[in-house]
Amino acid sequence: MNLQNRTINRYKNLFPNDTMRETSHRTGIQLTRIFRLFNGKPMKVKELEVFDELIRSQMKDQAILENIYQLLQEAEDLFTREEMNHLAHSLERRIKARSFKRKYFGYHTTQSA
Repeated sequence: MNLQNRTINRYKNLFPNDTMRETSHRTGIQLTRIFRLFNGKPMKVKELEVFDELIRSQMKDQAILENIYQLLQEAEDLFTREEMNHLAHSLERRIKARSFKRKYFGYHTTQSA
């Protein structure tokens, strides 16, 4: 998954009920351009920055994410390579399971799995 796709997916996860019109209003990017971006057209750097800023501002409100980042930094200093690898695989499995649920069962909640 490339940076553009990750950014759009993160945006959609943070604002799951936004329509394209609401996304256009929130970002200041024209509605037709939002449609094109959501359908795979390459993003300009400025557009990526706008989405990134919205994501960052939303994430600041979510203290748990900052806690996760801090824990990962501590783990990096304390855990062995094998333990870090196990942690990464565990997280990856949970993400894939959640993605599978959303894709095939239509779940769009942000509750933990």
